[in-house]
Amino acid sequence: MTPTSRPSRGSPPRGTPTRSRTPWLVAGGLAVVVLVALAVALAVGGGGDDDDNNTSIGNDHATTGTVVASGTPLPLLTDAADDPAVGMTFPTLTGVDQSGEPMTISADDGPAMILFAAHWCPHCQREVPVVQQWVDDGGLPSGVKLLTVSTAIDPQRPNYPPDAWLAREGWTSPVLVDADGTAATAAGLPAYPYFVAVDADGKVVQRTSGEQSTDQLDAIAGELVGTAGS
Repeated sequence: MTPTSRPSRGSPPRGTPTRSRTPWLVAGGLAVVVLVALAVALAVGGGGDDDDNNTSIGNDHATTGTVVASGTPLPLLTDAADDPAVGMTFPTLTGVDQSGEPMTISADDGPAMILFAAHWCPHCQREVPVVQQWVDDGGLPSGVKLLTVSTAIDPQRPNYPPDAWLAREGWTSPVLVDADGTAATAAGLPAYPYFVAVDADGKVVQRTSGEQSTDQLDAIAGELVGTAGS
């Protein structure tokens, strides 16, 4: 006895008229073509004036720039209360800023507070707005610079790209791009965020890591006030 065949699952029963799918396929194909054309148009001409310069968010300079470090590197910070780097000359860090312009941080920049921050670090994400508000409120003393090193840049980690993050926070400090961590190593960075205070003679006065309150920022900056010409 021949088994009775059954319609396959998902197929219409035998004898049931089927609707042509051609109009749907054509419509779907047109939609794909339109989307592709739109994407190409945006990629080619949608950037506006930002595409005509090197300051667009997420540009190569801001995400791949590297540093050449010269001079004696600072030892890894292990104890801020007994830091052998205090009194050492800060090394010279040469590279580019987030727009691709040449930038150097060196002993000649003192008195200065140098902040090392990683875009993916949650502590840095909390600290950056605190520091910027402190600056906006007049906390940074006259004659003392605030310089930034954007380090450990990784497109596979959160909050990328770093220049977009800093732009959202209204960051006003000059930023040296340290994609591969060369500058961080030369400065003896143990963890993020990381501050190095350098006096007018280019000597390290203090190093500390972790989130700092505005009172702690006041204390770090206070050590640098009046050091010019010392």
